[in-house]
Amino acid sequence: MKRVIIFCLLVDTGASAQVARVFLAGTGNDAGDCTNQATPCRSLQGAVDQCPVNGEIIILDNGGYGSASITKSLTVNASAGVVAFIARTITVNIGVNDKVVLRGLSMNGVVFGDADGIAFSGGGTLVVENSVVAGFTSAGIHQLAAGSNLIVSKCEIRNNFEGVVNNSGSDTNSNTVIENSRFEYNANSVFAGPGTANVSIPNSVLTNNGLGPTAYSTSQTQPVLIVVDTSTIAHNSEGVEAETTGAGSATIRVTNSTIYHNVDGILAIGAGALIQSYGNNRVTANTNNSTFSGTVLPLQ
Repeated sequence: MKRVIIFCLLVDTGASAQVARVFLAGTGNDAGDCTNQATPCRSLQGAVDQCPVNGEIIILDNGGYGSASITKSLTVNASAGVVAFIARTITVNIGVNDKVVLRGLSMNGVVFGDADGIAFSGGGTLVVENSVVAGFTSAGIHQLAAGSNLIVSKCEIRNNFEGVVNNSGSDTNSNTVIENSRFEYNANSVFAGPGTANVSIPNSVLTNNGLGPTAYSTSQTQPVLIVVDTSTIAHNSEGVEAETTGAGSATIRVTNSTIYHNVDGILAIGAGALIQSYGNNRVTANTNNSTFSGTVLPLQ
């Protein structure tokens, strides 16, 4: 007679399994189980703490949700029609292979006077989408992380001292892409340097700022490049500016864009500063300095 031995494996699919999303609401409680939509968290930090790696925080209703320190890959998502108000700094300090997405936030630093809206201080990739960042005394979005990638898409950045800043101070390159966004009433709209930086600004509007896109370099080992594509730069004190000291290298390349009604339209300061045109731009009605410098790059 053959004996058949059957092994049974019991798998707990309940409490031991991590839920990929947590919920956040103005009537929530951080002490609850925020993976249950009926018992959401109250603060953004509470939701971040309960959110698993690569999980999603879903903001359910209007409310003020405070500051947060994010150290892992996750997504914060406020749907259209929800006012997710943040008046304090969000710090993102993640690993080089991590990614954080912040979507649909309404940030205003006037209430508490914090320096930065979003401080990207370390790591891989940060994406900011469909958000308003306003009223911060240093920068709306501050990219400090060497070797990092910042993507800003469909955002309004206004009334900050600086709108978006890429200044790691490192020889290691950091990339910034700003697309379909609007900058207004900042002292500086987009500022790159010191630190090696590559910045791309397609399909955006920069108006009524102190400075338009600005590239600044102090060292030959920390070149800065900004490419402006299909954008409008108007009614600023300075339209586009490249500035160097010492052996620095700062270049701005402009294609299919309009630079008009600025006090200084095109301003290159220093031996290593270049502002180049692809020959298809509209430059008009600036009070001073409307001539590109350096080599005119042909379209290919």
